[in-house]
Amino acid sequence: MNADLTADKSGTLFTTKHHISYRYDVFLYSIKSCYIFAVKNDIFMSYRNFTFDKLADLFGIVLQKENLFPEVAEIMPSAHLLESMEDAKEAAITTEKAASEAIIRPIMDEIRKRNRDIIQLFSGESIVADKKNELTGECDFIFAKSPYMPALKTPIITVVEAKIGKIDKAIPQATAQMLGVRIYNQHKGTPIETIYGACTSGTEWLFLRLEHNIIYVDMERYYLGNLPLLLGILQKVVDFYR
Repeated sequence: MNADLTADKSGTLFTTKHHISYRYDVFLYSIKSCYIFAVKNDIFMSYRNFTFDKLADLFGIVLQKENLFPEVAEIMPSAHLLESMEDAKEAAITTEKAASEAIIRPIMDEIRKRNRDIIQLFSGESIVADKKNELTGECDFIFAKSPYMPALKTPIITVVEAKIGKIDKAIPQATAQMLGVRIYNQHKGTPIETIYGACTSGTEWLFLRLEHNIIYVDMERYYLGNLPLLLGILQKVVDFYR
């Protein structure tokens, strides 16, 4: 048999080098198709890609530290939330997704239930605010001032899931999302100047406030070990928008 010929299991002959060339062309076409899909759907544009230098250069964002909540009334958690937190102690929480499901979501739901008349909770929603400057992408959690609404409208608070022990590294992403939320609301005709946000690993929470071009980062950290205080902080943020 000619060295350039081979046979498949059915006995059909084909030219080996031509077959390889065909498979390579198909591979390149698949890669190109995936790239076009990613570009059209803004997959390469993400709030995660922002740094403070980029935020400062594009939007003039300045960081300041401040005690955002000098006085907070603690809120006792419901029996359901306490049970969820007990269950979380037995879970293997080694990733952001695990922390989100076991800790963050139940806490966010607790606040939503307390404020059904003013907010709705969304998870994994994309906010396209400014494609030109890459302010677009998926948000982990959003509180929106649109009670009982099934679709996202008037987002006011964003929460970013941070890696355990690396909560500070999530601040630029959270700032970009907060800026995106403000621009999004402006485009929708519901301008809100002050936007709150948070970075959390589930057990540790850091809060932020965006006003004008200043991102205020709270000087305090709040921990799951003091759940009533954490709930009080979240409630105080929601009350700001009443």
